[in-house]
Amino acid sequence: MLTVLGRLLATCVAVLVLSIEGPAQTGPRVLVAKSTSPAATFHARPANGTKYKSLLNESDLYATDMLVALPGATLVSRNGSITLRSSADFDAKSPLPVLDTAFTLAEPKNVDLELTLDRGRIEITNSKAAGAASVRVRFWNQLWTIVLEAPDSRVALELCGRWPPGKRFKLIDPKADPELVPAPLASLVFLVLNGSVTVECGGVTVAMKAPPGPAELRWDSLMGVRPQPQKLDKLPDWAILDTTSPEARKFHDLVEEFRQASAKDTLQAVNSFLDSGDPHQQRFALVTLGALDELELLGKSLVAAKTLEEWDFGITVLRHWIGRARGQDQKFFQTLTQVRGYTEVQAKIILQLLFGFSSDDLAQPETYEVLIDYLVHEKPAIRNLAAWHLIRLVPEGKSIPFKPNGTQADAAQAHAMWKKLVPSGQLPPSAKKVKE
Repeated sequence: MLTVLGRLLATCVAVLVLSIEGPAQTGPRVLVAKSTSPAATFHARPANGTKYKSLLNESDLYATDMLVALPGATLVSRNGSITLRSSADFDAKSPLPVLDTAFTLAEPKNVDLELTLDRGRIEITNSKAAGAASVRVRFWNQLWTIVLEAPDSRVALELCGRWPPGKRFKLIDPKADPELVPAPLASLVFLVLNGSVTVECGGVTVAMKAPPGPAELRWDSLMGVRPQPQKLDKLPDWAILDTTSPEARKFHDLVEEFRQASAKDTLQAVNSFLDSGDPHQQRFALVTLGALDELELLGKSLVAAKTLEEWDFGITVLRHWIGRARGQDQKFFQTLTQVRGYTEVQAKIILQLLFGFSSDDLAQPETYEVLIDYLVHEKPAIRNLAAWHLIRLVPEGKSIPFKPNGTQADAAQAHAMWKKLVPSGQLPPSAKKVKE
């Protein structure tokens, strides 16, 4: 089980990147904002680039760049009217399983700041001395215009996508219509933290204010927006940032340690954290690899994981990566087959294992039989993913030894023990009890 600090690290590397949903912007780079954070708090990758570069203190930010930010990183709009802060789920109370935050800044048109939110959690504040400030936020097929009516009015948006358990991976021709590409299920929470705002969304305009009052809106990619704000008596616990507890202070120190090391060499900092043996540093490094789209390095780290905790959390990061937007699963398939050397069949097995299983799947003995057989697969990644599921699905099997970086002989020993615990054609003891 993750400690609270461990859960913090699972949610806290905030990332600002180009939205996968839309095409890259073209034309001259347009200055739209300025970082107000220290060196290496932000990393940037030009729209036509392939690698990130750490930014200096208080750097200019451009509409066409991919930006990566550590928790608490801030920027101010070009005209100074809007402050945006990347945030994190500091105490694991967030309504959505957020790992990182991603968006694209755009040249504002008739608003003070414009962006496309890809995933994660941001806070937006009216930083004018007087009067209203406005922000246009795009996500999925939505376009919301938010007017923060007075100075210090502040809102939070939290967006997360993930594949529903039991969804079947489907390989799509890269030349096919993008709308034919299957999409994960996405959900968004919008919360007024301070002051009053109006939100134009889904063809309607709603008035909202911080608690006590109509403070929360929700949207998902199946049902759309619920245009009637939910009334709250007070801010929910997840929206109140804890900066004073011992764990919060320890986390702040860890972020600062990584920032200083990243200012010299980001990947070296990641490798140092991975090799440290400290589970909190390892989680931080794994989230960073996912945030920077370093899939090959993330995959290698999973196969070579030295501890069960590192291996476990690395798979969580990878599952988050493929679910964060439409087309991520297709990109991962291409990485597996074209970069990592897997066959199409092997890559499809990996994707299906990452998608997970429905309750109907788990009521079938064949599901467990296949997972157990995968424990002796020639590819360590498939062995590891099968074991990851079995350990979660069958509590009785948690005592069976498993080494993420083990040999085929180690895998064969685990396979024999699992076959004894769950014979072919039978459900595991815990599943039998549930079924009865």
